[in-house]
Amino acid sequence: MFVGLGWIATVVAANGLVSLGSGLEVVPVRAAGPLAEPAGVVVAALAIAVRSARSTARSTLLPLETALIAAVALILVPGAVALATGGAGAGLVTLGRSATSVFTLTDVVLAALAGLVVLLVVRARGAGAGRPRWPWEDDEQP
Repeated sequence: MFVGLGWIATVVAANGLVSLGSGLEVVPVRAAGPLAEPAGVVVAALAIAVRSARSTARSTLLPLETALIAAVALILVPGAVALATGGAGAGLVTLGRSATSVFTLTDVVLAALAGLVVLLVVRARGAGAGRPRWPWEDDEQP
């Protein structure tokens, strides 16, 4: 679950920086409503967290899987929300805009990085790495 929350935080920061630097709106279709993009991000984060929780040391394609999961969620969910709130035209335009958006690309790259981090942590634990210990921690005391 931590990977999903971390991904949401990086997505919010990255989308804010991209929007600030480029002058683009995250949700360019006004009829889509204010919940289109946040709903897509939340669904993608949940899907990434569920997939990451099931990962093993042999999950070599985890970064690619998390990127594809995020791409599908970030395209389809805002389109469905726009369809529900703004009608068929808004839904189709939102689908097209989401599929070609620099924000979606940024979020997908961040999802791949999140998958890579999870894969590295799982492999490190499989190799015997434990939690970090403070110098004053002593295993021999009851």
